[in-house]
Amino acid sequence: MSKTIIWIEDDIEIIDPVVRPLERAGYQVVRLNTVKEVLDAIEKIRAADLVLLDMILRPGMEEHTFGRYPGLDILELLREKYAIEVPVVVLTVVDRPEVRQRLNELGTAEIVRKPVRPSVLKEVVDGVLGGE
Repeated sequence: MSKTIIWIEDDIEIIDPVVRPLERAGYQVVRLNTVKEVLDAIEKIRAADLVLLDMILRPGMEEHTFGRYPGLDILELLREKYAIEVPVVVLTVVDRPEVRQRLNELGTAEIVRKPVRPSVLKEVVDGVLGGE
């Protein structure tokens, strides 16, 4: 049975070439591009095997006020409000010690610096999910 990855990222054009090797390897990748899509997909996320999360997402959510790093806010929601313990790999250009510390407190499986090569991402995903 293939494993499901939820990819939370707003830059569609950038995502696809990075995701293709994961799909070719048999992973099912569900793309969520807005905070609203994330909140509408809580049960899908709960049932997933892994979440790939971008730290910086464009605004587009009226009913929630998010800070400078919406991905961090989403991770806090998933962990603290919804008690979702699915492994999370964060992809980010943000390299601030306080952000990294908070990500670690929230139980992030890996923090990967963007831009990331598709082969590197596949290695990280395989490593977190116990793949080849």
